[in-house]
Amino acid sequence: MEPSLLISNTSLYDRRMPYGNEKQEKRWQALIVKAQSGDAASYQILLTEIVPVIRRVVLRSLPSPDIADDVVQEVLLSVHKALHTYDSERPFTPWLLAIVNFRKTDFLRQHYASRGNRQVPLESVEIPDYLSNSDTSSTFRDIENAIGELPEKQKEVVELLKIEGYSTKEVSEKTGLSESAVKVTMHRALQKLKEKLA
Repeated sequence: MEPSLLISNTSLYDRRMPYGNEKQEKRWQALIVKAQSGDAASYQILLTEIVPVIRRVVLRSLPSPDIADDVVQEVLLSVHKALHTYDSERPFTPWLLAIVNFRKTDFLRQHYASRGNRQVPLESVEIPDYLSNSDTSSTFRDIENAIGELPEKQKEVVELLKIEGYSTKEVSEKTGLSESAVKVTMHRALQKLKEKLA
């Protein structure tokens, strides 16, 4: 295994898939294997299906959502160039996410290097009141504590929906709850949070 694919002594291939499910993983594996054999239709389907995943991963760490499309294009070019390196004995999603992370890191490195002329001393930066206000920081602590006291399933749903930004459908797939159950769980969690924070 390549050393660059190791994170905290855990291979990327052994890590839990952060997106999708096993069915989707197998579908993508089949599509990429066909694409490696020259099947253009399978390749097109694969690229169409992975773009939203790439975009979601990229958006989380970019300074501006406006530049996400540029990074997504870079990732797609890298997937195309690295298509022959995919090993069909390995899961597809970690292979893809490794490429996404490398391209994202390259982009951020270039982006921040180009900003060198816009650096300002920290002493001249004004901190907004809402960040320095002790009332606000205690409110954030109160919210974090209240979420932490929720029952495990409610806490998981709140974190996935409201903090990590997943859709109801994605939370349903991740938790095994129906979409209706996700909505009910979220509603009950919000009720408990209102009671605790009132």
